[in-house]
Amino acid sequence: MGHSDITQLLIPKSDWVSPDLYLYEGEDRLKLSLEGAIQFSGLNSIGGVVLGFRMMQYAVQLSAGNFPLQRDGISIYTAFPGRGVQDAFEYTCRALRDRRYCCDTTLNHPAAQSGQRGQFLFTIRANEQSMVMTPANGLPRQTYFEADRQSQNSHEAAARWRDEKINFANTLLSLPPEECLRVL
Repeated sequence: MGHSDITQLLIPKSDWVSPDLYLYEGEDRLKLSLEGAIQFSGLNSIGGVVLGFRMMQYAVQLSAGNFPLQRDGISIYTAFPGRGVQDAFEYTCRALRDRRYCCDTTLNHPAAQSGQRGQFLFTIRANEQSMVMTPANGLPRQTYFEADRQSQNSHEAAARWRDEKINFANTLLSLPPEECLRVL
């Protein structure tokens, strides 16, 4: 299945809630988009890309409100090694390039959602505030993890895993950031 076919599996862009994020670089107000994040990363880790973008949006809401937030003032400490969230953090605030991103899969929090490799546990520091986040209850669904575990078994299993990632992304695209995540 080609790139354009998978993009058609996403809900229509007109249904995407909060498609943009505004950060500053010096005096410049940057308009960063979900679409840009997806184009930056590709579709292989689509769920993680949208999750990471939503996390940045929520961190900006919580820490800055309507005040300007410098993109280089955001740092991330996480237990989740997924490439999609890494790409979202790099696209929005250049956290990996500028060494403001750290992943340690041994980090643990009793209330955080568990992933296949490390918990969905994210500490985001912005404007001198730290916020600890995990996906909202029920996100991703259990079938997502089952499909991930079985994805190497067959072409059908790989297709199920792709469908679960797309379902997860579509759920996140249809919700505002504060409904995608919980603050611990």
